[in-house]
Amino acid sequence: MTYLISLFLTCVLGYGLIPSMTEATEAHQRAAIRLGGRYCFFHTIDLTQSLTRVSGVVEVDFDSFPGHVIVVMKAGKVNPDHLLGAVRQIKGDGYHCTGEFEGEPGKLEYN
Repeated sequence: MTYLISLFLTCVLGYGLIPSMTEATEAHQRAAIRLGGRYCFFHTIDLTQSLTRVSGVVEVDFDSFPGHVIVVMKAGKVNPDHLLGAVRQIKGDGYHCTGEFEGEPGKLEYN
């Protein structure tokens, strides 16, 4: 019983020493890029790899908005031209990808 009380107090008192997960979150921004190009949608793995290599990109989503890729990035840390460049570099024999922003990159979000 004493062990359980000691464990409980350690957890309760130690909890204040550990920073809250919500304090460590960063502001994120979303950008919707309309995809085009011959056979581009067959190369989502290549697109994912190319986009995630752009510094500041956190997540890439092809499922939420048909015909588009949603890029989640650290707010203010990504040059939009770098995102479009990452899309355009996906090309090969008989296929290529193009990208165009669907509006401006999205509002700031706190995840």
